[in-house]
Parts: sequence; C-alpha cells; structure tokens
Amino acid sequence: MRNPEDVKSDLIQLIQDSKDVSPELASRLDEMSRWIVQKKSGLLRSKSHVMQLLQELIEDSTFWLSIQLLSEEDKSTELAELSTLEMYWYLQLFPAWFNEKDPKLHIWKENLMAGNFEGKDAAFINKICSKLKNCGGETLNPFIADLSMSTDFIASGSQQIPLCVQITTVRDALSKDKQTQWQKTLEYWSIKRGIFISYNPSQIRVDVKIAQHTLMHSDRLSEQCYHRLTIDNS
Repeated sequence: MRNPEDVKSDLIQLIQDSKDVSPELASRLDEMSRWIVQKKSGLLRSKSHVMQLLQELIEDSTFWLSIQLLSEEDKSTELAELSTLEMYWYLQLFPAWFNEKDPKLHIWKENLMAGNFEGKDAAFINKICSKLKNCGGETLNPFIADLSMSTDFIASGSQQIPLCVQITTVRDALSKDKQTQWQKTLEYWSIKRGIFISYNPSQIRVDVKIAQHTLMHSDRLSEQCYHRLTIDNS
C-alpha cells in the first residue's frame, strides 16, 4: 500500500494537470482529494478499501490524461495496445463517471471511510474471473464500476463485446427492488449490455457455472440487453 501522503500529493498534481484538459475530471479529483485531505495518514492506512480506490483512481486518471495529450496517430497506437475491456473502460465508462453526476458517490464514500464496505465477494469474483480467462474470455473489475455502476466485473468472450455483470445470491435476488435498481443504474450510465446473475452458493462448482454462463451470454446477448439469470438447480 502506498504512503497516504504520496496519494494526497498525486491527487493534487493530477487536479492541476487535468484542469485545462478536462475540467470535469479535475472537479471529480478535487472532490476525492477533499474527502481525504484532513484525514491523518495512520487512519488512511487502516482504510484498505479507501486506499485501493484512490490508487486505482490515480492510475486510471494518469493514463486517461496521457492519452488525451497524444497526437491522433500516437493515440491510436496506444489504444491498440489495450484489450477490448480496457478500451471500454477508458473510452466510455471511466469518462462517463467523472463527466456525470454520480448518485451513489456520497453513499459509498461514507461507507468506505466508515469501514462498512466488506468486499466479502472479492475472492469469489476473482475465482470467477480466473475461470473466465481460462475459458478464453476477458475480464476487468474496476472498483468504481462496482461502487457506482452495479457491476462486479466486466466480461467479454470471442465476440469481444463488453458485458457488465452483477452477481448476488438467490436469497438476495428475491428483492425485485434490487433488480430494478440494477437496471436503472446501468441505464443511467448508458451501459447497454448487462446481466444480473443470482446463484445458489451451496451448488457445487458454482463459480465455474457462473463463468460459463457469463461467457456464453457475452457472445449471444443482443447489443442492448439487460438479462436476468438464476443458477440454482442446473
């Protein structure tokens, strides 16, 4: 984990660097900087999810800014080095996040700082992503997408079309409100393809089943679709 004071310094520098390129990014970075500027380093070191988010934000912002400063030819060359999902993140979802109002921002900032974000599904999601990659797919799981966009991870298969994936247990999925809010969130961020997967955690090799279904639906779903799937007795 990086020194919190270095993180604060990096944010301040990025705010300055982005003012002329993207005032919207500068504004969002300033908001994040003000969130932590008065917090002591010892406290921030104890907030692992806060630090994880900020480090990802600094890396994403630094890369996005570097792309904007390139000539069109160099920009095309640099983007060609990215995976399909990285391009989707850096060209669509990440800019959308700092250009638009984030309705969930104040909620997850409060919860992260209070230590209420457990990240208890992280290991399980990593297992799913690993299975997906073993089957020839791609995955990406930006922290901001999880917190703001109802997306545990983004996946793509042989067709290389991004699919935003939200997983939850069958019990939690029984709430119609949760599924309704999931779709509304995707629509708000102009995410065109999403899948809401509810699963029975007692199933054998359920991580493999989720990976297989995700890969299949990534290739087969239409260009604009919000699909719901239950993996229970199959």
